[in-house]
Amino acid sequence: MSRKVSVAISLFLAAAAAWAQSPDPAPSPAARPPLMARDTNSTSRAVPRFGRNRNSGAAQAQLASRERVQEMQTALNDLHALLKQMQAKNASSRSKDPVAKANLEMWELLLAHLDKEFNQLQATLAREEFEARRTALYNQAYEKAAKEAQAANGAITGQTPPAPSTSAAPKPNQPKE
Repeated sequence: MSRKVSVAISLFLAAAAAWAQSPDPAPSPAARPPLMARDTNSTSRAVPRFGRNRNSGAAQAQLASRERVQEMQTALNDLHALLKQMQAKNASSRSKDPVAKANLEMWELLLAHLDKEFNQLQATLAREEFEARRTALYNQAYEKAAKEAQAANGAITGQTPPAPSTSAAPKPNQPKE
């Protein structure tokens, strides 16, 4: 009976590890932002790839990976609880079975390895979230600079004056102090 349980748990762990390492399915072509869009003057122009649609897709991917990490954490917690039960059962039995002792050692090593990989996965996920936030900030700064440049071009051509900027960088037409 113990052998069947060991095999079943090993299969479960192998399936969980394979599932955790599998890549996300590729988004459908309909979910991707278009590369080209029609302008009101019916001339084509490139649509920036860092728009709102892309950010929402990245947020959904982050949520999916967080859910996977939470599922993996609950599975690891369940496995740790099972190991404690096995240790308690082995300690309560009077016999000193070397196979049971080796089985417990194998479980301890396996869970230690899975914990190590889980911690690495959490660190990788944290780095990816940090990079996503950093990219979003760069995109915001780029959009702001593009709007200011567009407003400055409008001011040169005689349109309404640009809104004052809050950035500390000197403007192109301002004298440096």
